[in-house]
Formats: sequence, C-alpha cells, structure tokens
Amino acid sequence: MKMKKQTMGLTLFWIGLLLAVAFAAIGTRGLLGNLRTLTIEENNTTIWADGGLLWILWGFSVTLGAVLAGIGAFVYVKTKPAFSWLTPIGVIGVVFAMLMVWSKVYNAKLFGIVGSIILLSFFVIVWIWMKKYAGLDIQEKIAGSYKLIGYIFWINTSWFLCGETSRMHLKAFEGLNPPTPIEVIVFLVLGWFFVMIGDYKEMRLKKI
Repeated sequence: MKMKKQTMGLTLFWIGLLLAVAFAAIGTRGLLGNLRTLTIEENNTTIWADGGLLWILWGFSVTLGAVLAGIGAFVYVKTKPAFSWLTPIGVIGVVFAMLMVWSKVYNAKLFGIVGSIILLSFFVIVWIWMKKYAGLDIQEKIAGSYKLIGYIFWINTSWFLCGETSRMHLKAFEGLNPPTPIEVIVFLVLGWFFVMIGDYKEMRLKKI
C-alpha cells in the first residue's frame, strides 16, 4: 500500500511538471510569437485563439501543474488526506476569483491592506525563524539561513511589484511607457534559488 501511494504521488508530480513545462515554457514561445507579430483578430484564426482550448490550457498550465505536483507530494509523504483535496479546491477557487472578479478592479486601499499583511507576515516569519533556529546546530542554521535570504528577496519582490503595478494607475505617470520590472524577475529567481538551496541542505542533513 505504501509503495502504491508513493508511485501515485510520483506520477501526479511528473504529470504536473510536464504540464507546466509543456505549456508555460514551450507553449509560451509559440503564443508570444503570434502576439508579437499578429493582431488579436489574426491570432484568433490560429490554434492559439483567445478563449480557445490551447489558450485556456496555457493560461492555467502553471496553476494545474503546481496543484497536481502538490497533491502528488501530499500523497507521497502520506499527510492528512484533507490537504490532497482542499488544496486544489482552495487554489483553483482563488485563481478563478482573481481572474473573474478582483483582477478587473484597481483598489488602492485593498492594495494597501494586503501589502501591510504581507509585510507583517514577513516579520512574523523572521521572528519565528530566529526562535526556531537559535537552538539548532550550525549545519541546520546554515540551511535555514539560505531560506531566510530567499524570504528577504521575496519581500523585496512584493515591494517592487507593488510600486511597478501602481504606477500604471497613478495620474502622475500617465503617458509614460509601462514599466519593465526586471528587478522583480531577478528578486523572484534569487528568492526561489536560495529557498531551494536551503531545502536541499536540510534534506542532505537528514540523510547523514
């Protein structure tokens, strides 16, 4: 039974990974090639028509891929079953709510409230990190330190992303070219990289 669950978990993980890579990485190349050279009307005569099957699969590929990989991970480690079915409902529900309702409206107060929650959450995480790692050995502290660096890059991602997106809705910046938030991409990459290194080192410590 344990082997069957682990096999099922690994299968879901790989399906999620392949779905995300196929559409988000390879598919994006084909779609953007169209959007750079064609009008939306011309694009809609191709296989990448707005609202068509490939367009929808591309738009939700990372969401579905991540959810499948997450479910696979829950099944693999045999955590509580509720995680395996509540997670897809919650994540997909929030994504649809964002796309159908809230993404169509800009509300400065909402951004301010959510931004404050994110900032407070970051400092709570740092506080918990200090309490958690203070009593551990040096190797565990090193692994945790990499993850904390990643969190610091992520909070900078949130801050600069807020600034870049709000500019497009402020009168003072009307008529200017839309921002190219390269710093957001760099912060995201560095954040994921350092958290990945921290998790990898923690995994290696458990094998020693």
